[in-house]
Amino acid sequence: MKEVHLICNAHIDPIWQWDWQEGVSATLSTFRAAVRLADEFDYVFCHNEVTVYKYVEEYAPELFEEIKSLVKRGKWRIMGGWYLQPDCNMPEGESIVRQILKGKEYFLEKFGVFPTTAINFDPFGHSRGIVQIIKKCGQDSYIFMRPYKSEMQLQSEQFIWRGLDGSEIKAARAESYNTPLGGAAAEIERRAEVQPQDTVLVLWGVGNHGGGPSEKDLADIEKLKKTAKNATYLHSCPEAFFEKITPSEAVESSLRISMPGCYTSMGRVKRKHIKLENELYFTEVICSVAAAKGLTEYPAEKLNAVCEDLLNAEFHDILPGSSVQCGEENGLNLLSHGILEAERLKTKAYFALAGSQKDAAAGEYPVVVFNRQPYELTDNIECEFMLADQNWSDEIVSRVRITDEAGNELKYQVVKEESNLALDWRKRIIFEAKLAPLSLTRFSVFVDFEKKTERKACGDLVYSDGRKYVEIDGKTGLLKNYSIGGKTFVKDGFRLVAFDDNADPWGMQAFQQKRLGENEKPFALSEKPSGPFEGLKSVQVIEDGDVYLGIEAFFEKDNTRARIGYKIYKNNDYVDVDVTLFLSDINEIVKLKIPVCQSGKLIGQTAFGSEELFTDARENVSHRYIAIDGDECFAVFNNCVYGSHYENGALYISLARGVSYCAHPIPGRPIIPADRFVKKIDQGENNFSFRIGVCDRRELSRRALEFVQKPYALNIFPMQTREVADEKPFSVSLSDKDLVLTVIKNASDGSGVVFRILNDREAPATSSFTVNGASAELNFAAFEVKTVLYKGGTLVEIDGLMI
Repeated sequence: MKEVHLICNAHIDPIWQWDWQEGVSATLSTFRAAVRLADEFDYVFCHNEVTVYKYVEEYAPELFEEIKSLVKRGKWRIMGGWYLQPDCNMPEGESIVRQILKGKEYFLEKFGVFPTTAINFDPFGHSRGIVQIIKKCGQDSYIFMRPYKSEMQLQSEQFIWRGLDGSEIKAARAESYNTPLGGAAAEIERRAEVQPQDTVLVLWGVGNHGGGPSEKDLADIEKLKKTAKNATYLHSCPEAFFEKITPSEAVESSLRISMPGCYTSMGRVKRKHIKLENELYFTEVICSVAAAKGLTEYPAEKLNAVCEDLLNAEFHDILPGSSVQCGEENGLNLLSHGILEAERLKTKAYFALAGSQKDAAAGEYPVVVFNRQPYELTDNIECEFMLADQNWSDEIVSRVRITDEAGNELKYQVVKEESNLALDWRKRIIFEAKLAPLSLTRFSVFVDFEKKTERKACGDLVYSDGRKYVEIDGKTGLLKNYSIGGKTFVKDGFRLVAFDDNADPWGMQAFQQKRLGENEKPFALSEKPSGPFEGLKSVQVIEDGDVYLGIEAFFEKDNTRARIGYKIYKNNDYVDVDVTLFLSDINEIVKLKIPVCQSGKLIGQTAFGSEELFTDARENVSHRYIAIDGDECFAVFNNCVYGSHYENGALYISLARGVSYCAHPIPGRPIIPADRFVKKIDQGENNFSFRIGVCDRRELSRRALEFVQKPYALNIFPMQTREVADEKPFSVSLSDKDLVLTVIKNASDGSGVVFRILNDREAPATSSFTVNGASAELNFAAFEVKTVLYKGGTLVEIDGLMI
């Protein structure tokens, strides 16, 4: 007879069509009912997510104690074990590690258990990169629901899911996570019958806004158990189900695509999410360095609070942009709070490190820079500072000179400062700097004054140095040509285009999964820029010096206006591109089109690795880079977006969608009411930053990290409190520079310093890793991430992952 494992649950979105306070209410009422019914019926209630258990612990402590008692009796199962059900496409690998291990810490502390089956019923697709993470965090199986069968056909609904590094876990797709109130038994019987396997899984219980089991449903299930002739029905848990199955089919891909509008909707949340990810992991590095040198205590508790802000904002209806407006506001509040706290901690560690800096010399404006990389880095550093006094003269102007610690003069450029005072007072400089690894490097700025001369006219839209050729088309405002070493990689790039869309933020319809270039609607160069750009030229040079050539162009389509700014560096192969989009149209998606003159495999960064992307106009999701992996690797780096598609040699990067809040399509009914105003997402100013470059495939993750976690530079006037010799030593090195040191942090149990190292390439790698003279030889599989603990002067490679 068929064995049917019944998993009673109550899917609770802490926030979705409601605010988080209503999520608390739904949690408390659902859990109270589940506890009461546990004494009346012989069943097992299963529930996941730290977030909701914390609600109970804080707002109903007596109920929390009852749940702890039921867990001990086996009547209540902690399911899933993660902090919450996050989006499983967009968080970087380290964020998924925190989702699992922060959950593990909580459930072990409060209940003494940690599930071995991971549960993510509700997210809109799942990165293949999370397989390795799940396995190395001590879990061996996975239940999901999306993509639905209609979106992704699998040979079997029970399979082996194989990760990028070769890790394997069992996986099963559930048809649904809930059942109708009072109709559970009939739905359970139907779902069991349509599954061909001998051992099957059925999730049941009223869900979406809580609910769980009801007296009628439990009574009906008892009758079904007694009368069923072709199946045995068991009140069970995910672990018991996976123990019984031995799937043979293997899936070696991400589980996509499902509702790809979520890769782009609610872009302000996505951009702040990216910022907090990088701010948190940068801050952990600088705090770890300061603590290791004996200069400060490691702020574990405060960093943990920042991490929880991040984890809560990754909830699968906040980060994907499918909630009502208060959900967006909640996400932005969490992210802004986390960013502010991380900045405070970073600044405190920075000034602790700066205590050994000598006092400023006469006339010196010190610029002190922290490099979070474990290798010497050459980069362009931007920093602002104030002149000692305001210069009101119309006849003389300040002139800057910059030197390194050896007194060598550096090439620099004075550029427009952030503020807008027509006064020689606030200065912004950019200069090429060579930075020591994981430490501060000091530069000295000196200012004198000279007679004011006529500013050199700027107007050249071409930069060429024999290796690099870049041209901006004065008639179109596009990147007409980007060539390196005589090879052209982009022609007529960075064209803004729009495609028809609708109000649905999920993007549930077929046309939203695949957007053909024949349907694109291009923006035009503004002949006479208007709105926020009124009075400016269509294309104009705004900066030209020793470091870069800066050009901006203005575009329009219908009510939407845009600026594209090009920063063409003269000391490396990069071009940085900034886009300011004033979105004022609805039911369209705006994309950035980049025709690429390079053949090869299209790849994108994902959680702890990279994967091949669709090239048939289906929407892709990727992290901080997309690249064409040919003889040379042409890459587009970003700190702002996730969605894109590729068709006929052109990359289309998704910027913004003019959709409505939580507008869920229901067949045969309008998506939004037509008789009143409905609020729209992402209208107004949206800012994006990109970088294009050419590099070796194995360098992609390292270069992406250099772009999104840039060196931290401040003009400070130190008050020396110690000598460098008074500090404890802290040195870190990897013999293979292209392995990526993604994390340095103090272990959560205080046992030492944790290092996370990623091999983001398709081939194995070996590297010597050294900390303060202690060395370990590390052997990586393709796309493998390793954790090393520095403890008591020795290095220990951890079997798995730890925080």
